[in-house]
Amino acid sequence: MNGVPRHVGVIPDGTRRWSRLHAVPLTEGYLLAMRNLADIIDLLFASRVRTVSVYMLSARNLLRPAEELAAVFEAESRFCSVMLPEVLRWHGARAEVVGRNDGLPTGFRDALEGLRSVRGEGGKGGEEVRKVHLLVGYDGWDEVLTALRGASSIEETKAALAVPDDVDLVIRTGGGALLSGFLPMQSQYAHIATVDALFNDLSPADVTAVLAEFAERTRLQGL
Repeated sequence: MNGVPRHVGVIPDGTRRWSRLHAVPLTEGYLLAMRNLADIIDLLFASRVRTVSVYMLSARNLLRPAEELAAVFEAESRFCSVMLPEVLRWHGARAEVVGRNDGLPTGFRDALEGLRSVRGEGGKGGEEVRKVHLLVGYDGWDEVLTALRGASSIEETKAALAVPDDVDLVIRTGGGALLSGFLPMQSQYAHIATVDALFNDLSPADVTAVLAEFAERTRLQGL
């Protein structure tokens, strides 16, 4: 049995479809998605998950139309400046940003940078500090190639990755059964849970069910 996953990846897919379905402006749809994301991270930490990695924006996502990106940037800026810090402080967690911020608007970059100063009170008495990795402008090849520079072994390369910890469980919403380049090296033996609900409709019950299903599985990791 697996028990509680130490590291959970979240691929929050489906907000554009949800916004069209409900005739909601895209900015509002993404703001609601970010509120749900903060709640999901809170639930995962409360369930004793130690690390959460979230696919906020891939490098390919940055090629989307400008009006779509404007809605994403506004919502994710608010998430980083207001919503996520509340969760981090409550759980004594820290956030790290992974990826390239080239081309991001100044306000969004400032919100990402501001997360560096948010420090919870966890990690005392030898307890491992909880972490949130935000993948922004992320490309798996770029992460791997950067880690390879100066490394002379697999162990050194793995330690040099921007996210060095293996992923145990990936939750993807919107019915898609693909990683879309999400932490490819770290997710080699991750259990991938696909949820049909669009991300805005992902409920605490959905997440709890995924965690329970993971706990009942046996992970052989290629052995």
